[in-house]
Amino acid sequence: MPTHSRIALATLAIAVTITACTARESDSTDSAAASLDSATTAAAAPNVVTVTATDYAFDAPAEIPAGVTTFRLVNRGPELHHVQLVKLNDGKTMDDLSALLQQPPQGPPPAWVEEVGGPNTPVPGGESTVTLDLEPGNYAMLCFIPSPDGKPHIAKGMVKPLTVTPAASAAREPDADVTMKLVDYDFELSQPITAGRHTIRVENAGPQPHEVFIAKLEPGKKASDLLAWVEKQNGPPPGQPLGGTTTFVTGTHQFITADFTPGTYALICFVPDEKDGKPHFVHGMAKEITVLSDYQ
Repeated sequence: MPTHSRIALATLAIAVTITACTARESDSTDSAAASLDSATTAAAAPNVVTVTATDYAFDAPAEIPAGVTTFRLVNRGPELHHVQLVKLNDGKTMDDLSALLQQPPQGPPPAWVEEVGGPNTPVPGGESTVTLDLEPGNYAMLCFIPSPDGKPHIAKGMVKPLTVTPAASAAREPDADVTMKLVDYDFELSQPITAGRHTIRVENAGPQPHEVFIAKLEPGKKASDLLAWVEKQNGPPPGQPLGGTTTFVTGTHQFITADFTPGTYALICFVPDEKDGKPHFVHGMAKEITVLSDYQ
């Protein structure tokens, strides 16, 4: 039974049996109920972890508790950055991961490297957030975004270990008003996104890992223009990154919270395909959506 229902029934019983209840006692009961509701709400809030990205490092806690966690990525560098969280399974350590990262990429990562997502790229000077449920274990934060010289940031030292400890808290997931399903090879929205602040539940419903990179396009520009800019990064970008989620495995989900203004947005997945190694946008996983004001 909800807390407020139990309080209401208890108050009714007292009113029937104790007719001499004073106003002071009633106020005390109401105050206690309000305090209980406030404490319950606070206990249900996810743990917030701030990660500050610079060129080329992460400033973040080395240890956090398990459970529903909101990662807030703050980009303090002039280049683009994201947080790709990976869980190291089967007893593997950062030494194993470092050895793997020094090898030329050859297809999907080994099974002991579990991609669990994280906040995708905001604009330099901006921030993005993602909420996900973390299990205890050893993790690493990585940035795979390439610099203009073509070298990925992980090659420049943008790697940080993270230990997730067992926790007894039971924070709840945020309430979403839109659901986005990632499939091979599309982004399926439960309803159009309107202008304003939204929390989007992002589900990987495809057989492969996926991500969603969100950018607001400049007037007259298309997703193809943004993809062409990413290749060489010459001149001003044709869109402004809003965030999204980095790569996470099938059958899992996480939450994006962001402010949308009217305009055209690009949704893009850069994850290499498990069959041919080509980015998923080559297979059509690049989509334009229009965000309208509520009154349009």
